[in-house]
Amino acid sequence: MDKHCDLILEQYKENYGTYEIIEKIIIDKFKEFVNDSGAIVNSIDGRIKTYESLAGKLERKGYKYNDIFDITDIVGVRLVTFYMDEIDKYAAKVEKVFNIDWENSIDKRKIYNIDEFGYLSLHYIARIPKEIYYDPENPMVNEIRFEIQIRSILQHAWASIQHDTGYKTDVEIPREYMRSFMRLAGLLELADETFCNIRNSIDDYRRRVKQIVKDGTLDDLELNGDSYNAYIENGGFSDLNKRIATIGNMEIEDTNLSNFLKVFKSFGFKTLKELDDFVQEYGDLAYEFSIRQFSGKDIDIITSATGPLALAVVFVLSKDMGENVVRLVLDAIYGERKMNERMAARLTKIGKTMGLVKASDYNE
Repeated sequence: MDKHCDLILEQYKENYGTYEIIEKIIIDKFKEFVNDSGAIVNSIDGRIKTYESLAGKLERKGYKYNDIFDITDIVGVRLVTFYMDEIDKYAAKVEKVFNIDWENSIDKRKIYNIDEFGYLSLHYIARIPKEIYYDPENPMVNEIRFEIQIRSILQHAWASIQHDTGYKTDVEIPREYMRSFMRLAGLLELADETFCNIRNSIDDYRRRVKQIVKDGTLDDLELNGDSYNAYIENGGFSDLNKRIATIGNMEIEDTNLSNFLKVFKSFGFKTLKELDDFVQEYGDLAYEFSIRQFSGKDIDIITSATGPLALAVVFVLSKDMGENVVRLVLDAIYGERKMNERMAARLTKIGKTMGLVKASDYNE
């Protein structure tokens, strides 16, 4: 390695602290982008090129660079989305916030002909504007260029597979293997588009379900996670919980009711209408059950699970399923724990005072 490359390596060591500042600023800004969007991404990763990696690069093509500032990929940050249609959303944020070096940036998604496939990714070369960060004692933070990559998780998979083979570009791939590479790229691109379409269809379905539940037309609506969540959001158990809370002037604390879904499905309910009919039919029994459970007790707060639990218990006991099934209901809702056995016995005892339990079904 000649003296010119040695000088660049010395510049690298002198600026390493600045590279760390730049990396942190970019990652923090990307986290802001994600938080503001409310979406979930696969990963945000940053890296600073190691001394050894830079030395290897300079050995191969050090003649191309006048100094360290000509090398634009020493600091790199990569955002990997789950869906390809999210790439442009984050790209718009990057273009708005950072100073883009358009001459050296490239959108590889646009370089292929209609009969070609390959590694699709969005690469920016950029600088940090003073509006984001400025330190008069370290102005190089705003001068040093860095690389940003935005890609979907399947595009990332393609890049990782290609990298694993040791080929950095398509033109390096031997012709005999090129067809296999292109078939794989085409499959991944098709899968990427299909995942987007499925996600969009699911989002549309969830919007329609929420509207149907809001309108009260529940007859043919399948009981599943989406319809059940919409039912809860629309106050499916709220009236019963409020009624129970009046027993002791108690407050209601919201809690997760998702585990009740498998309980209600185990009762044989297949549509949301069947679940709603059940809530209406057993509401009075559940309220009476709760009176016996809470009257005279010094309890200030109940959870939103109180109503649906009372419904489930009175259903089980009125169908002569017994204490063991009450225990299974508690296991499904709260997870298997020792106290469920004692709780099941206590709830079954309350059911007995209501005449819901046959003497033969109850163990004193």
